[in-house]
Amino acid sequence: MASRQPESSSGQAFKRLLIEALRAAGWKVVRPADGQASVHALFSKGKARYAVVLKAASEGRRDRLVPLLAQAILEAQSQAGSIHPQPKPLAVIAAPSIAQPVLRHLQQFAASHGSGVALGVMDSEGLRAFSGPGLEDLNSRSRPKRNGANSRPELGVDLFSDLNQWMLKIVLAPDLIQDELLRAPVSRYKNASELANAAQVSVMSAFRFLRQLDREGFLSESRDQIRLVRVEELLRRWQAAYSRPIPEVGVRWLLSGSRERLKALIKALGDRACLGLFAAARACKLGHVQGVPVHVLVDRIPHGRWKQLGLIEAQDSHAPDLVFRVPSARESVFRGAVQADGFLVSDVIQTWLDVGLHPARGREQADLIYRKVIAPMINSAKVASSQDV
Repeated sequence: MASRQPESSSGQAFKRLLIEALRAAGWKVVRPADGQASVHALFSKGKARYAVVLKAASEGRRDRLVPLLAQAILEAQSQAGSIHPQPKPLAVIAAPSIAQPVLRHLQQFAASHGSGVALGVMDSEGLRAFSGPGLEDLNSRSRPKRNGANSRPELGVDLFSDLNQWMLKIVLAPDLIQDELLRAPVSRYKNASELANAAQVSVMSAFRFLRQLDREGFLSESRDQIRLVRVEELLRRWQAAYSRPIPEVGVRWLLSGSRERLKALIKALGDRACLGLFAAARACKLGHVQGVPVHVLVDRIPHGRWKQLGLIEAQDSHAPDLVFRVPSARESVFRGAVQADGFLVSDVIQTWLDVGLHPARGREQADLIYRKVIAPMINSAKVASSQDV
């Protein structure tokens, strides 16, 4: 299958954003959008009705957008003319970033060459500029850029940023056979707005996350629900992102350690602390490796509190009893943590990610989790996606 062009990918993402914006403003979908990069849909709100055509470009240059606007105007007029009673045509142009001079030129072009056609201009930075009866509620300005940002090309979204990892867990949660191994809503989501609400992130963060999944070929073509494809490759990429060094400090108990003392320690550290790696696997009855220090994942290493916590930093000549580790994706770790065997522990996906590159038989532990949990999750995701075809 030939790979999709950037315009098609960005068109799909902007289509979702436009439909969500219209629905959020109270518009009703009368005729669903098709699966193409351009939106061809009919929306209504009260007595107002619009036939919508969207054209998206991978760059916000004037020479790219003006021809698309001309085409969108013609298609919107043609579409509106074929519907009875006739709605008002709406031409929408979208790109990752559209500067104000380009926006003004598009508005001038539409005024001169698109008589009777409403105009919408939107980008990934929050710009929504719509003109037409009832469309004013859609309008918003782009977020201000940092100094020097105007001269830089748009950078790709980090698919495995902290919040993106959390949203990945939420999208995968319905496919986990043992849903108690991840603290996340178990539901399917139709769009970025629903995902953002479930993940407690901004709609724009969810939109950018879905757009990046789409760009990299991990998002299903389904128009009804957010579903992943190529999940095995996605998980390999995710695990590779964990090859970076992570801050750790080894400590020893001042007195002999015990299960109750460990519980008291976790409680004293607050809700931004949990067991991780091999200890988390054991708590979830997925343990395989013995003799490895207990890993405690924390928001920050409690330097200066060792004596208060009944601990002392381990010297090079002594093996640590505990290892404090600051995860690189803290929100993803602590939002997804679950209760198991009386402890707060990292979720099973996180545990699989963390142990994979650990030198103390981490691969063996990761393989066990993969066979028992991750592989069935992948198969479930494949079945769900195949049902959309």
